[in-house]
Amino acid sequence: MNLEEVRERTEEFRKHYLAGCFSIPVDILSLAELGLGLNIIPIDGLCQKYGIDAALCPSFDGIYIDQESYVFWEKGPAWKQNRLRFTVAHEIGHLVLHRDRAVRFRTRDEFIRHFTEPRYDVEQEANEFAGRLLVPLERLRKFYDDFADAMNASGIAFRQDDGMRERLADSVAPKFGVHRQVISTRLDRENLWFSG
Repeated sequence: MNLEEVRERTEEFRKHYLAGCFSIPVDILSLAELGLGLNIIPIDGLCQKYGIDAALCPSFDGIYIDQESYVFWEKGPAWKQNRLRFTVAHEIGHLVLHRDRAVRFRTRDEFIRHFTEPRYDVEQEANEFAGRLLVPLERLRKFYDDFADAMNASGIAFRQDDGMRERLADSVAPKFGVHRQVISTRLDRENLWFSG
């Protein structure tokens, strides 16, 4: 699947499940549970034992979530909430983009191996879906334009300064409920940083 196909599928999903919802950050757990009817299944030690925060159930009817991360969803540190938000969006990306590539597991070991072995293409596609879902282009463009206008008015050549890029990412990331690296990636993927 190419980048444009992933973007189209993400926007179709947004129109269907988030139509008219302009609030950020996206309430991803409510979307998973109420919008998609997925069961949220906390698993003790999922991250510690297997190095994953969440995984889509092979039956596509739920998402396994690390119990500690799930407990912190409401009142935990922002970085844990942001990480879980992106991870759940990533798993929803697998549901939307890869359901037709379903793998049936005969054993628990097959399941674990499937989620711990490198699968670059499908993981990149799910990351792109998650990033685009959580950071809608039009909202990011507005924050970028406001930042660019302020920098230009101050006479600052900000596009050549990595510190300014980090400053923008740091200021915008909390609004979307994501890590600043997600914003930095979106600036690249959406060709905003070097655009006019």
